[in-house]
Amino acid sequence: MPTNRRNLGVTSDPATTPTTKKRNLRKDVTGNAGDAMRSAQSLVIEQPNILSVGIEVAGTADLIQNRFSQKSVEQMLRSHMGLSVQRERKKPREVLEDATVYNVDKRVALPPTGFKLAMLSAATQIKGMKKTQLGIALFVQGNSIPITFETMVPRMDITRTSGIGRTPDVRFRPSFQNWKARLIIQFADTVTVQTVVDLLNRAGQVGVGEWRPEKNGTFGTFKVVRHIDTAQELGEVAAECAVPLVPLRIPDWALDAEIDPEVLSKIFSSQQGEESEAA
Repeated sequence: MPTNRRNLGVTSDPATTPTTKKRNLRKDVTGNAGDAMRSAQSLVIEQPNILSVGIEVAGTADLIQNRFSQKSVEQMLRSHMGLSVQRERKKPREVLEDATVYNVDKRVALPPTGFKLAMLSAATQIKGMKKTQLGIALFVQGNSIPITFETMVPRMDITRTSGIGRTPDVRFRPSFQNWKARLIIQFADTVTVQTVVDLLNRAGQVGVGEWRPEKNGTFGTFKVVRHIDTAQELGEVAAECAVPLVPLRIPDWALDAEIDPEVLSKIFSSQQGEESEAA
């Protein structure tokens, strides 16, 4: 006996029938596709408005540098790979030369990141200013920041290595007096020019180089002294800052050698201790 759906209390919704479902599905698909096409046609990608300002800074304290030389890096590589390392006698003049940061034009220079990091550190002291946002909005243009200076004074400092013995050691480092640097800072339009200049001026109390105030020292401080506003000088600064720093090279003998992870971990820990004592 056929079952009467109305007697069972089951009602049929026309929208749920197979034919109607297929029709509605086609309508949804074509409708969504049409909306997407209309959105794509009307989508406009706005490029960020990047501004720039040229600034000259002058040191208010001597600038000390301490670069890892190619020779010292190769000695570390040998230690990492468990190879014997012969300690050579130090020649202060050579050590001072190796510790100096040069660009490939043989000019004494600083890495651009040094100034940016100093600005980001200074930003933490300003209420309402977020370091993470500034990290994206600010950029110090170039590959190196050449400096000018009146004289280089050799320094000899006594430091102590890490470990139980804390053995004293001698460090030779170059110290540059009355130094100046010109740099170009690029920034998003979410930051004002005055904010950038103020930040750089505050960054002068953070310092750059070795033994700066940020690292419990008193060196490497600076102040903003001049706004660079002529197109000719801005072009000169951009050209000299485009010169890269002298890179470290991977020696041929190290390319196929194996690094011992345990040795690497021990050496890294010891070097961290030495750097904290020397800084």
